[in-house]
Amino acid sequence: MVALALLVTSLSGFSPVAAIGSVDHRVLTIGEVGGMSPEVEATIASAAERFGARWATFHRGTLRVTSVERGDEMVQKAPSGYFYPMATTAVDAGRVAPLLGEQAATVLRNGGLVFGETSASLRGAVAGDRVTLVGWDGRTYQFDIGAVVADELIGWAELALDVKAAAQIGFERPSFVAVWDFGPEDELLLAMWSRLPDALLTIDAYFDPDDPDAVLPTALVKERFGEFAYRPTSGDRVILDQEWRNANIVDVNLPYLGSFRCHKDIVPLLEGALEEIKAEGLAWMIDRRDFQIAGGCYNARLIRGGDKGGAVSRHTWGIAIDINPSENPYGGRVGMDQRIGEIFREWGFAWGAGWRFPDGGHFEWTHEVE
Repeated sequence: MVALALLVTSLSGFSPVAAIGSVDHRVLTIGEVGGMSPEVEATIASAAERFGARWATFHRGTLRVTSVERGDEMVQKAPSGYFYPMATTAVDAGRVAPLLGEQAATVLRNGGLVFGETSASLRGAVAGDRVTLVGWDGRTYQFDIGAVVADELIGWAELALDVKAAAQIGFERPSFVAVWDFGPEDELLLAMWSRLPDALLTIDAYFDPDDPDAVLPTALVKERFGEFAYRPTSGDRVILDQEWRNANIVDVNLPYLGSFRCHKDIVPLLEGALEEIKAEGLAWMIDRRDFQIAGGCYNARLIRGGDKGGAVSRHTWGIAIDINPSENPYGGRVGMDQRIGEIFREWGFAWGAGWRFPDGGHFEWTHEVE
């Protein structure tokens, strides 16, 4: 029998106390590698109830929004045939009321949308506005924004809806179970261990502000680098609206990497990191040919590797870069020299070597350098 593996990592949320929900609760979010099965979901729920804890299953994925309207006024509208990708969560409003608060739970129960405050600010949306979006069933729907809440209440998603409303538009992707109001943490995890001996679980607890590889929520990426409209094409490829692309994506030619495209705001950071790599005598480790063939920076696509719920890659913003990808396969051994990784971290980039599934050649911007 295979022993249970627990991958304990920090979340990309930004509350110093809880990864999701109000700061009044300690919250564990427990998922399963490769997607959560009904068996694992039921077992986690049963173990939580055995210890008198509360729990709720969160569905995560991306919905495509076409417009936000306020009466007869158009607040935001994507170009014809394009959509705004929105990081979305769905949860049972009845179960999650103690965690999200009664205001948000009431809105969800009534079939409305709850917006995170950062996402609402980006598009000038307020409670009472109407959102038109495309469900996972391919049909168009309209929802009213019932409340705008603190981002951490909905786990830094951009918008939230009740599971019943989500199911009606085909949005079903159980991603993790949030557990709170529990007793001794070790006893709860041990109970799961004993009942799920073959499962590979992920146990996310509290945001660690000192984790250099915690990535930004989509709302904060948009706030820093702008929000684009996109339209899907074949496979995982997407096409971005020309206005955003012209304003942000530039051609560069940098030492050791050659010519490529990326977001204009990270060019000075890449230059600084490469200059420091040169000064440390490490530039010979960068494989320019591999970067040109299999690496790169700007690449308009969805995140690859299994079911990612339609999430948009950070390469689409041109703020992630893959170096020596052939020696650093996703989920495989990390071939990147530690010193190069640390230099990129110093210049504001998260390094994929520190993720639960390592991506040793991947770096993406997460914070300003001092």
